[in-house]
Amino acid sequence: MEAVHSWWVFPGFRLELVASGLHKPVNIAIPPWRDGGPMLYVSELYGSVRYVTHDCKVGTFADGLLNYEPDYVLPGSGESGVTGLCVDPASGDLFASMLYIDDGKPCSRIVRMRTADGMRIDGMEVILDGIPSTFNAHQIQALTIGPDGKLYATLGDGYHEPEAARRDDDLRGKVLRMDLDGSVPDDNPIKGSLVYAKGFRNPFGAAWRRSDGSLYVTDNGMQSYDRIARVEGGGDYGWPPDMKRGSLFWWTFTQAPAALDFAQDGQFGERFNDHLFVALAGPARYKVPSMKGKRIVKLELGKDGGVRSYDDFVVYAGDGLAMPVGLAFGPDGMYFTDLHGEGDVYGRKPGGHVFRVVKAEGGEGPGEGLRY
Repeated sequence: MEAVHSWWVFPGFRLELVASGLHKPVNIAIPPWRDGGPMLYVSELYGSVRYVTHDCKVGTFADGLLNYEPDYVLPGSGESGVTGLCVDPASGDLFASMLYIDDGKPCSRIVRMRTADGMRIDGMEVILDGIPSTFNAHQIQALTIGPDGKLYATLGDGYHEPEAARRDDDLRGKVLRMDLDGSVPDDNPIKGSLVYAKGFRNPFGAAWRRSDGSLYVTDNGMQSYDRIARVEGGGDYGWPPDMKRGSLFWWTFTQAPAALDFAQDGQFGERFNDHLFVALAGPARYKVPSMKGKRIVKLELGKDGGVRSYDDFVVYAGDGLAMPVGLAFGPDGMYFTDLHGEGDVYGRKPGGHVFRVVKAEGGEGPGEGLRY
């Protein structure tokens, strides 16, 4: 691993470069393999899933997943594609969410990719599709498997019809809960429906907190009130018009919160165990310095559900456009993607990275921030 320039890291930690040359890397999934399989998977927005081995070699797990040619305009119609990833811990199969075109219109779908060794696909099936969507990001996003063994998916409101988020007969603007074949569990809040919770605008990230067995999501507002919400089955989270209802935490000014995850296996030591880490992407076209996003923040949650502390943990300190987007904890640290790296948001040249944050010798601070 090589040291990384242009990022400030919380005292007591260091940043390492894991992979480079990725084309708009979005989300990260950590597989159960330790020896002989990949260290992680990463979705590339414009139609691929890549794997990274333990010796940091990059390979292609799946390609050509989109049935249309993206126009690369970001933000805009180039901000949709392949987004969510998660791994079934029992089988090692990979689930991915994405956009596709049906009769000239964008729709959202989930596919299950079966694999025996984690390096190649042995079969792929669509388990959910036909959900009206948009090219403007409000598509299907995060995928995660809960402690109940069910697959959960977050969906944006479709952008053009925000009122869909409150309708029980529409899957947009929802958190969905399904069996691993896409069927409706018998114990869902609405019998015969995949809807688990409603009233979301553009929920990008999702992660489970082991200490309370709950699902947490990020949800992007319009010009204000991005938020984090703890999701309960049958809950209504207020959009439209309310982005505060049911929220655990919100930003008055939009920060574009993307993926989130909890440190739950001692990767950052006892002091930060069970803390929540959130990638704030910020605006795609703004270079640093920027008041918004381009950082990863750390939140300590209280037992009463409130936020006890809030700190910058990783901050982009270069002079480019880098945006943290994907984030996931592995057994040896916290991994994150930076979408287009420091290159042009319109560029067709791969320039994104995967980084890893680990404890430095001595670990956890305190002290002054370090630049690498």
